[in-house]
Amino acid sequence: MPSLAARLVNLALPLTGIHRFFAQADRLPGRIAALRRKPSPRPKARWQRDFTIVEDTMRGYPVVTITPRQPGAADAPHLLYLHGGAYVMDIAAIHWDAVLRLCAMLGASATVPVYPLAPEHQAPEVLGAMQRLYCELAQRHGAARLTVMGDSAGGGMTLALAQMVRAEGGALPARLVLWSPLLDAGAGDPLQRDVEPHDRMLAIAGLRATSRMYAGDLPLDDPRVSPLFGPLDGLPPMAVFAGTHDILIADARRIRAKLEALGVAHQYHEYPGMFHVWMLLPLPEGRRALEQTAAFITGGRT
Repeated sequence: MPSLAARLVNLALPLTGIHRFFAQADRLPGRIAALRRKPSPRPKARWQRDFTIVEDTMRGYPVVTITPRQPGAADAPHLLYLHGGAYVMDIAAIHWDAVLRLCAMLGASATVPVYPLAPEHQAPEVLGAMQRLYCELAQRHGAARLTVMGDSAGGGMTLALAQMVRAEGGALPARLVLWSPLLDAGAGDPLQRDVEPHDRMLAIAGLRATSRMYAGDLPLDDPRVSPLFGPLDGLPPMAVFAGTHDILIADARRIRAKLEALGVAHQYHEYPGMFHVWMLLPLPEGRRALEQTAAFITGGRT
């Protein structure tokens, strides 16, 4: 059973307006336009004490690099984090806090791109930019030190990026971490209809609509937007986290079944009663998910 804190957060989720955002797909254009007028958050000042945080825009979009002020191990991991937000929402304060908490646990550095958003930008452009950034990081840090990870839409982008790198014969990262990943842009699994009444954050109609904005001219089953349907063999070990009160549990269970059938090394963490991207929040379940993520990234050396 979820903790009391998690149950209270779940009850409060509709008050944030997030469920209304996804449930009223016809109003998305106006609401996305309103989001564009809001400032893009950056890490809280308190993190500057322990990390050097540098932002540059030389690639045409902001990229934030996070480095511990105290030098860590020479082989400390470097994280490439792709934030969620259904492809249309900017990075949020809770993303920064989760990434920095994980870096503190690992002694890790991180790169966080504030990537271009749909509908102004579509999957081929965005993923191409992320692939170029990944190749840059692999050259700088060594692919064996890299973990690529993301939540929700960023989790789907993480898997799509790995598939693209593999297809082109590039050096793959050491690990992939998918938090509440969006892996089927068409939201076509019947299980999602069963779970939807329990999901107080997401709605099928909104996810399909924002995925269509991101896909542009691509069909929704193209692996670049639905990496569940792309090749999974030969990929790095991956950890998948999902909650049973999240419509995206259907995507997580399907990829688990495919990974098991292919014999791809993976961990699967399913949290009963938990909602979408709970691991970003300072809840008991969020702290546990971060601990499990850190242990996976280091092979148990945390």
